[in-house]
Amino acid sequence: MPALTRALFRGLFDDAAVFPPGKAPLDLAVASHRRLRRGPWSDLIGPLLLPPQAIPAALDLAGLADLRDAENPPVHDGELDEGDARSTPALDIGIAARPGTAPAEVERAAHLAADDSRVDLRLVELGWQERWEHIQLPAPAVVVEVPRGTEQALAVTEIAVAAAEREHPAYLAKYRTGATETWAWPSERELARTIQGAVAMDVPLKLTGGLHHAVRCDTPDAGPMHGVLNVLATFAQARAGQPVSALATTLAEREPAALIAALAALSPQSVERLRADFPSYGCCTVTEPIGELVALGVLTDPAALEGDSL
Repeated sequence: MPALTRALFRGLFDDAAVFPPGKAPLDLAVASHRRLRRGPWSDLIGPLLLPPQAIPAALDLAGLADLRDAENPPVHDGELDEGDARSTPALDIGIAARPGTAPAEVERAAHLAADDSRVDLRLVELGWQERWEHIQLPAPAVVVEVPRGTEQALAVTEIAVAAAEREHPAYLAKYRTGATETWAWPSERELARTIQGAVAMDVPLKLTGGLHHAVRCDTPDAGPMHGVLNVLATFAQARAGQPVSALATTLAEREPAALIAALAALSPQSVERLRADFPSYGCCTVTEPIGELVALGVLTDPAALEGDSL
């Protein structure tokens, strides 16, 4: 199968290692993220997503210059060499608050992170709620998780209005594609309608949950899962004005060849527009979808040429 342009995947995979189902300990998540940032996939990886309550501890961990390797983290004795501290790059993070989190808690964590040079706050995510746009969030991007059902169009419209009225920050929507105890897995048609609605309103749409595989599949433990290639191709179709029925068919496709062919046919301008519509998604183990894309041949693994592994 043909390799796809790397621009399709650049910055696509936000690192949600501390969230379910991965639930990585915070120190290992920070160390692993730094390792990913030094690896061959660094340009594909977005920020480390953290819940608001984890920010104080994350700030301290971000300052440890010798927190190097998640597989074999060193023991730190509390003495940090001044030269090492200066050479430690700021940890790129996003604050991801689940719907229902108190606005004051989100705001407090955002200001704490924005004022600390040990981290680089890229975005803040929060649930759609009354007067969400009045919450003071000092981040370059604010991501609002939208509900399903009849209120979704209202939420997306409010995000579009906020983006039109303010130059900064950038405003994005977020939608959950994986099942939880309180959120059923969205069908192909439901996800298609959500993508179509966001694209029609020119609201960038992030996704989260369940996108662990390259192509639509059913898993024995987690049930049905949407595929990364399916979603990418669907966003391109939505921008081209295809109906919901066509988008749902693409989301249901289980053979990668047609999806890869459709994505390979996109012009550089179309790829740029697609990624503006679909800027990233949260994944608790970012190497899983990347590994499947490598196995399909659509991504070239530069580390394999050097005898390293994913």
